Amino acid sequence: MNLLHTSCKKATYLVSKKEENKLTWLESIRLRSHLSICSLCRKFESQTYLIARLANEIPQITLPTESKQKMQNLLQENRES
Repeated sequence: MNLLHTSCKKATYLVSKKEENKLTWLESIRLRSHLSICSLCRKFESQTYLIARLANEIPQITLPTESKQKMQNLLQENRES
């Protein structure tokens, strides 16, 4: 098996891992090698990047304590039934 051969399944895993900045140098080389020949994985990479960027722009909201308590009570009721 070629050292740089990477399946699409593995490449998509590496793209996701890359978003967390956790690729080793060998994983990075394998991913770049795969992306150079696979347009579908390049598309996946660009979509993943866009989703991550947009998710970071969403303002953080905090639920009021009363709402949190209501949700916890409902969850507890559902577990018991």
